Amino acid sequence: MIAHIFRIISVFLACVSGLALFPFRADAYTPSGQLEIHYINIGQGGSTLIIGPNGTRILYDFGNVGRGSAIASYLNDAVGLKPSEGIHYTIVSHRDQDHYGGFAQVIDAGYDIKVANYDSGSKKPASNRMNDVWLDKAAQTTAGAVTPISVGMRIPLGEGAEVRVIAANGKIFEYTEKLPFARNENDRSISLYIKYRNFDYILDGDIGAGAEKCTAHQTSQKDFQVPIAKALMRLGWMSPKTGVDVLHIAHHGSESSTSAKYYNLMKPEVGLVSVGKNQGTFRHPRVDVVEKILLTEGEERAGCVKAPPLKALFQTDGGLAGTSSTGATSFAGKIIGDIKLVTNGVSNYRISGSGHVEHQTFTENPEGGSWCFPLDEVANEVQGTCAITLTQGRD
Repeated sequence: MIAHIFRIISVFLACVSGLALFPFRADAYTPSGQLEIHYINIGQGGSTLIIGPNGTRILYDFGNVGRGSAIASYLNDAVGLKPSEGIHYTIVSHRDQDHYGGFAQVIDAGYDIKVANYDSGSKKPASNRMNDVWLDKAAQTTAGAVTPISVGMRIPLGEGAEVRVIAANGKIFEYTEKLPFARNENDRSISLYIKYRNFDYILDGDIGAGAEKCTAHQTSQKDFQVPIAKALMRLGWMSPKTGVDVLHIAHHGSESSTSAKYYNLMKPEVGLVSVGKNQGTFRHPRVDVVEKILLTEGEERAGCVKAPPLKALFQTDGGLAGTSSTGATSFAGKIIGDIKLVTNGVSNYRISGSGHVEHQTFTENPEGGSWCFPLDEVANEVQGTCAITLTQGRD
């Protein structure tokens, strides 16, 4: 009898050992094998999820306080990423609350940070609120306390895809010319250049481009975007001829950013804006950014804009209608809710929206489920495969 019991125990221990060696994970996340960029609709603020072909996950910004639950829900329900799978890296672009405020709720939902928590290295003092909803929570994760990111640092995403830190805290990688002092916290934003084969994209928080007469841009922010564009070309990362495929429209479409000079250097085909109604009197995105630079041709467009208009401008939500002393809200972009971009980096990229918006109207996905855009390097070869989708996607 005793021998029989020992045999049962031995079999049980063997089974437990086997489970340890070959764990069964019903909720295991399987990456798509492509590069994915998700703009999560958290209202006014920002939260962008980057997923590499190998499944490496970076969460860049967390929206405002109280918005982290929307991020956690999106990760779980839309992406299929369970809390047990975690996030590899977090990057908070700069120390403004609408970019770090939702961090605690993501952690409280069960998502651990596995590798690193980064910020720009800004010396803006930490408030009690900042400690409670971000810094203290980050220190409790596997990745540990928030540390300054290094300009020039690269994060591999698999299959040759890569995140490159081109700027942070008022510094630009290998840029030797004199830069203005980043007095405004927005100008300390971390700027990421993301490259995957023929696809390239820039994500740069609320960083500025300075005042500009020809577009009537009025701002106290300084011009960091133009030096960043020049640095990207000098480093050989970005082609002067084709620029980037997709442009983050910085600072929620504020006139502090995205000058004509910057746009002319970047030459994007598509723009992405994270924006919402809960913005006070800011009136984002601005007419003098969207209509004067990004979308229109003819008399409405500023004469200093030389690069072609965008093929499309996608917004996570609508802004708050109205006019301020420096400009009015634009509603010319396509409001599509959470934005998902997927690309194989070879021929094209596809964009779709969730339709989850606070704004009263939104643009539905075209027939087929997504808008399709050919990549610069192969546009002539694959235009035919995207032409139908592009036409159907127009309002």
